[in-house]
Amino acid sequence: MRLVPRLPRLIKLPQRVTMPPETEKALGLDQPRQPRLLAWSVLVGGGAAAATVRDLRIVTPRGERIVRSWSEVDHAVWDQDSAMLVIWWVGTRKTTPLEIQDDIGRLPEVVRERVQSSVVLTASVPMPRGKPARVALRRDPEGRLVAQSLLPPGLKADAPDVKPVIDQALADLWAEAGEQGLNAGAPPVL
Repeated sequence: MRLVPRLPRLIKLPQRVTMPPETEKALGLDQPRQPRLLAWSVLVGGGAAAATVRDLRIVTPRGERIVRSWSEVDHAVWDQDSAMLVIWWVGTRKTTPLEIQDDIGRLPEVVRERVQSSVVLTASVPMPRGKPARVALRRDPEGRLVAQSLLPPGLKADAPDVKPVIDQALADLWAEAGEQGLNAGAPPVL
């Protein structure tokens, strides 16, 4: 009896995400060698938002174009009932609300995954006068580690009772990153 080797099942890979050419152009994805598109959605009132492997790209209903790397997104919150994805940026308290026209897309899920995948290490830091700060090491689009400190409202990074605490917390994260952090070099705090 001759045994025929069993062939592995073919796994169906997800199809490449595409968008209309005019949307592609508005988001700056119409040039050669652009990052791979992972998900996108049309926004209520016009505009669109797209998640690529390198960044989040938005054209707001008012025509403002935003292109920011994943390491510049502090966090995002998705509300299924209102189809609203709200983006918080590192270094500002200003948010970017995105009302998704077609909430059946994967954009909120992909945004969450890409933001989380940029975080390498994070720590909560007790602060004088209340609410803790956060410090983090994150990967930028080139793969380098960048340090970030996110302070609660009312605290200034250069205050004499804040700066040494944040500097020590970041130094501890760089030490924890070990060889990986040493090879990347310690970039400036954002």
